[in-house]
Amino acid sequence: MRKGAILCGCALLVLFAFVSSAFAVEITADMITKEGKIVRNGKIYVKDTKIRMEQGGTPIYSVVRGDKGVIWQINAYEKTYVEAKLTPELKPFVEEKLPGEVSRKPLGTEAIDGHPTKKYEVTIKRGKATETYHQWFATDIKFPVKMVNVNGKWSREYKNIKKGAADSLFDLPKGAEKDLTSAPDVLGGGGH
Repeated sequence: MRKGAILCGCALLVLFAFVSSAFAVEITADMITKEGKIVRNGKIYVKDTKIRMEQGGTPIYSVVRGDKGVIWQINAYEKTYVEAKLTPELKPFVEEKLPGEVSRKPLGTEAIDGHPTKKYEVTIKRGKATETYHQWFATDIKFPVKMVNVNGKWSREYKNIKKGAADSLFDLPKGAEKDLTSAPDVLGGGGH
C-alpha cells in the first residue's frame, strides 16, 4: 500500500513538472494595440505567471504577479504604485484559454510574424456581456501572438518576439510607495 502511494506521488510530481514546463513562457515582445482609430505601441515581458505591460511614451506601466495574486499599476516617474487583487477579469489575454471562455472554434492555421499559429474564434462572457475574438496562438512559443475583437473595435498583436525576460522587470521599483489615494486604471478594463 505504501509503495503504491509513493509511486502515485512520484507520478503526480512528474506530471506536474511536465504540465508546468509545458505552460512556462518567457518572452519579450513589441506590443501593438488598436482601439478604433487609436494605435498604441508598447512592450510586453512574460515569465511564467508574471507579466509586465508598458505603453510607449508614458512612465505608467502594469505588472501582473500571478504568483502573488496581484496586479500593480506603477508610476515610475512618481515612484508610486496602486495594487489590486488579480481577478480573472483583470488578467491580460496572454494564454491560450481566455478568462470567461465559453466556446472555441478552430479556423485553420497561419504564420504570424514568422510563427506557426492555430487560428480560433473564441467567445468569452464578462458579466452579462458576450464578446467574440479571433485568436492566433503560436504553437512554437505557446503564446497568443494576435487577438482581434470580431467587432473590429480592438486588436493586439505581438511582434519581434524574443525569448527571455529578466526577473527584475516584475518587481516594484526600489523605494516605490503604495498610493492609497487613487484607484488604478486597471480596474476599469481588464482582459486586453
